[in-house]
Amino acid sequence: MTEPGSSSTCSSRDSIGSVNEDSNPKKKPTRSLMFGYLFSVVSALCMALSGICLKLAAGAETTQMVVLTSIIQFLYLIPLITYKKINVLGPNLKTVGFLTIRGVAGSVSIIFFAMSIQHLPVGTVTSIAYIYPALVGLFAWVCLREKCSVVRGVLTVLTFIGLLFVSEPPFIFGGEPVDHKGTSNTRVLGVIYAISCAVLAAISIIITRKLGSGIHFSHLLMYSTVEGFIIVLLQLYLSGKSIVPCRQHLLTLSLSAVFMNVGHIFLTLALQRERAGPVTSVNTSQLVFVFILEYLVFGVVPTTYGFVGASLILVCAVVQSLESTVKNSIRKCN
Repeated sequence: MTEPGSSSTCSSRDSIGSVNEDSNPKKKPTRSLMFGYLFSVVSALCMALSGICLKLAAGAETTQMVVLTSIIQFLYLIPLITYKKINVLGPNLKTVGFLTIRGVAGSVSIIFFAMSIQHLPVGTVTSIAYIYPALVGLFAWVCLREKCSVVRGVLTVLTFIGLLFVSEPPFIFGGEPVDHKGTSNTRVLGVIYAISCAVLAAISIIITRKLGSGIHFSHLLMYSTVEGFIIVLLQLYLSGKSIVPCRQHLLTLSLSAVFMNVGHIFLTLALQRERAGPVTSVNTSQLVFVFILEYLVFGVVPTTYGFVGASLILVCAVVQSLESTVKNSIRKCN
């Protein structure tokens, strides 16, 4: 989901990765690295399956999946926090505000992801969600005053060109215009939700960078879980919809939540064995899995424009991840 995912995934990736890159930079067993890559691929497959299961629940209130995801996260976070004796509010009161904002951004990002799947193919949503690395670089340049290299600038431009191809706006590529009532078609709505998901995921990562590596990943997950649970409950209550899925959709929504959480766990395991850059690059295989699974399950074939755009976004995400890794390696050598 965020990240696109799940924004908690992205955030954990960033914070855990920053810790891993500082530890044992010279000696890492080859077997451990291979397991890191393997776990990253398994995580990507689980995330792809989560999106497919969510799409199978056609006609369901997909945000109910967020409730199920939160419940599952509670089940393994509470024992962890109890065993580690972690203060759930954070290491100090100064971080509470940032953690709260990050939790809202991350949880709403997941909600937008779920809503976008109601209007677009899973492959299209996943492709748009992967513009978040470019947005992170852009926001870091504006908000954190981080340097933006020429390579990163070019990759950001190419990413947005890829986004243009994936979204296929009617005023450029043709297609169904806005209807006589003035309401936009479902594709435009889905694209807006997916872009909002990517923007909020990028914001959550920027806040995680601001907080630094001193924040335990359980704080990030706990805030996202609690706030996401509350937001979705309010949304379902105000819209008059049931909090519990009907029997017809309970299985697919539960499987979607389970696959998402398993994806989070395997991504964390991957980041404990390899740096964030290579893990992120391998994790982009989620896009490949999504296209294959969507074709096998729904018979959906991406358009030529969509395929070109998705490929462009995928390549840019991989290059940006590897660029960061190369820079960190050169910095350590010097």
